[in-house]
Amino acid sequence: MINFEPTHSPFFTANKNYCESIESKLKTIHVDCFGWCNSYGYKIEATLKKNNLTYSIKFHKYQSTQNGMIIPVNSHEYEGIELLVKGLNKRCSATIGKSALRRLFMSKVLKEKIPSPYFVKLNYPADANFIDDLVKKILNNNISTFKLSNGTLICKIHTAITDPLDLIANIEKTIKNWE
Repeated sequence: MINFEPTHSPFFTANKNYCESIESKLKTIHVDCFGWCNSYGYKIEATLKKNNLTYSIKFHKYQSTQNGMIIPVNSHEYEGIELLVKGLNKRCSATIGKSALRRLFMSKVLKEKIPSPYFVKLNYPADANFIDDLVKKILNNNISTFKLSNGTLICKIHTAITDPLDLIANIEKTIKNWE
């Protein structure tokens, strides 16, 4: 259940509509959400068990303010999603993220497949089709961090998404090699 802290604000209305949209889409697959929502942001969490895997998804938005003694400073708004998948193969390890320095140590073949500043690091040989598909999903879903280690996958997206079911389906197709 999401706890709403209502105020007469267009920001609250927008946040509430987003939270209700996410909650209704997750209820179609019988997943309950819990968290809070107010004018400044929201935090929604949901857990799904499927095919011996546990999916935990967190939606969050918040604002941080800075002191502006002489010159006024606007607040910074952050929204994003964190998806955690547990129960994967513990022998596989994969990291994809943004780092110009780590990109220097990639093979030329991988550099041609993924745009700068992304890097890819795998502890096993992967075929070209899998790499192409993985890169496509990373770029299409705006995933900024994708890390698989010790049987746990962590995906971070620094933008709001409107369809969590689509994201879960895309991740399921990607991780079928790591089950």
